[in-house]
Amino acid sequence: MRIYVDIDDVLARTIESLIDLLDETHGRRVAVDEVRHFDLEKSFALSDEEILAFMARAHEDEVLERIEPVGDGVRTVTDWHAEGHEVHLVTGRPPASNAASRRWLARHDVAHTALHHLDKWSRPTWNDEGLPALRFDELETMDFDFAVEDSLDTAVRLVEEFELPVLLMDRPWNRDLSAVSRSTRSRLTRCAGWGAVAGVMTSLR
Repeated sequence: MRIYVDIDDVLARTIESLIDLLDETHGRRVAVDEVRHFDLEKSFALSDEEILAFMARAHEDEVLERIEPVGDGVRTVTDWHAEGHEVHLVTGRPPASNAASRRWLARHDVAHTALHHLDKWSRPTWNDEGLPALRFDELETMDFDFAVEDSLDTAVRLVEEFELPVLLMDRPWNRDLSAVSRSTRSRLTRCAGWGAVAGVMTSLR
């Protein structure tokens, strides 16, 4: 099988790291369950200027490389890779973070087939350097069997644009499905953790 796996808040404990960074930079903390918006400007109550500086710091090598891995996620994708499945890590991190991301993957022995930087949100400064990256429409040619994501917006696009089933890793910011159509919801499988993801994978074989 060919599998799309997101990194942040799927294989990496990114929100916990970002909450620590909020404490470092602004002297305050929020609980993970209080992060109800994928947009951290809202969840962290930052101004337009503050969120730009915060995200620039969040994508510095030292900050990215200190994020803790999700251990059972690393084990699961490593098992998939050993079984001959293609594990494609598809991240919304800017391409400038490629070297730091690869060092993190190597340090934590995350077995994978490829690492792709995907322009998920069309942010104007996301790839100022013009580094190699995927456009969203290019995913259609990659013939994934399913995706593991935490972003509800991205999951909805994967379902609606490519009819790609998505295993949605349960997070506070993706629990409100009121704006999602019934047909799209039917292609989203909410997973409480990697044990549930592995179970779904087993049923798909």
